Amino acid sequence: MKLIPLGGVNEIGGNKFYIEAGGEGLLIDFGVSFASKHEYFGGYLRPKKYAVLASLLKCGSVPAVSNIYDENLFDPLGLVEESLKSSLSLNVLGIIISHPHIDHYGHLSLIRDDLPIFIGESSLRIAQTRERTKSSRTVEERIFLDRDRVVNTFRTGLRVNVGSIRVVPIHVDHSVPGSYGFVIHTSEGDIAYSGDLRLHGPKSQFTREFTEAIRREGIDTLMLEGTRVDEEDDTTEHDVYLRLSDIFQKATHGLVVVLTGITDYDRFISIARAAMENSRITAVSLRMAAMLEVFHELGMLPKELLPGAGNVVAYVERKGSGSVDLEKDYDRWERNYVNQLRDKGSEPVFDVDLSRQQSRYVMVINAPDDVLELAFVRPIDGSIFVFSSSEPHNEEQEIDRQRVENWLRILGMRSVQVHASGHASRSELIEILREASPKKLIPIHSEKPSVFNELIKEAGVECKIIETPRLSELRL
Repeated sequence: MKLIPLGGVNEIGGNKFYIEAGGEGLLIDFGVSFASKHEYFGGYLRPKKYAVLASLLKCGSVPAVSNIYDENLFDPLGLVEESLKSSLSLNVLGIIISHPHIDHYGHLSLIRDDLPIFIGESSLRIAQTRERTKSSRTVEERIFLDRDRVVNTFRTGLRVNVGSIRVVPIHVDHSVPGSYGFVIHTSEGDIAYSGDLRLHGPKSQFTREFTEAIRREGIDTLMLEGTRVDEEDDTTEHDVYLRLSDIFQKATHGLVVVLTGITDYDRFISIARAAMENSRITAVSLRMAAMLEVFHELGMLPKELLPGAGNVVAYVERKGSGSVDLEKDYDRWERNYVNQLRDKGSEPVFDVDLSRQQSRYVMVINAPDDVLELAFVRPIDGSIFVFSSSEPHNEEQEIDRQRVENWLRILGMRSVQVHASGHASRSELIEILREASPKKLIPIHSEKPSVFNELIKEAGVECKIIETPRLSELRL
């Protein structure tokens, strides 16, 4: 069996791995490499619309592989063809996606439509909703909608056949629903791929089912993520809930704002329940409201935590002219959603409503840019801002965090950090290694793969660590 890392080694995210057996190949994930992309792009420095693929190939943000990219994205000057002249020629029969985070599926936008994609049912719904509710989409963000793609969905335990390669997806616990690890069987050997996982989350049993399957089926080689390979913090989601509840209880005056990821449904449940226990209403953006509806339809979110069902409301942020004119300034899906709420007898709230009764609300925002919305809410003394997403781990995130802090200083808001990671800690990775007991370990999704040498010693497993550079061929 042949393995070629096209991304996702010696970096966090950007996962793209190619495996081949008997001349038949499968791509595992095709995510955005934020580390690589941020070296060359950011702010006003962006790829030209007609040369997105050419620019990404030129700087190495995406791999030079022939026969996988959408020819509609080839530039008129022939830069793409030039970059692909001496490229890898791989026989890719399909792409399988582990979960709906951009660093694992985001560059599917560059892939030709007729190349089959295999993705979990929940993952597809989440990715489509994320795309549908974006006010404007760049070339890189057009993935599933307005595309004539060949998409096949799966559920945990149901075998996926890609040529003669057999993949068994097994759910794992992560910070987004629809996350999977894969047990892969080929004519030339077997391998397991972790995706992103953890043991300290509400569904830790999912991850244990994955590691048990690896051991039970005698899978020798494990590709294991190591985002937090040198971190010990095992803060649980229940710890987050208790901390949030304490913060909300003590915030007797002013607004509480929580910044968290739009797809982290465990975190939203913690926020909403802590708010409810402290007589506050949770206000979410229309975009997050749409995502919550999907979580409910997938059976992951109770009805009482939907906007309009009681203690959760949708807030409408100002757009366009700033006059809150639904017909003039808002997309059709936003107008339809507001009308659906009104048909159910629930009115959305606006910045003026939040401003008038600040001690009544917990406002949830989903991106650093959303902090600008707070200027119109005018937080009063005693208002608190909660960072409830991962701490910055690169320069770009540090800059974003500092900008938010600068605005909070202007707005007079105190900030606190309350978070439980979506990734396994050092001690959890040791436990995973003990349970799975692989003979070969390939560190992925990690900036510090060499630390795994310490972990296998602590785990007490006889395991060979294979560190392989990007674009190098590994025979297993």
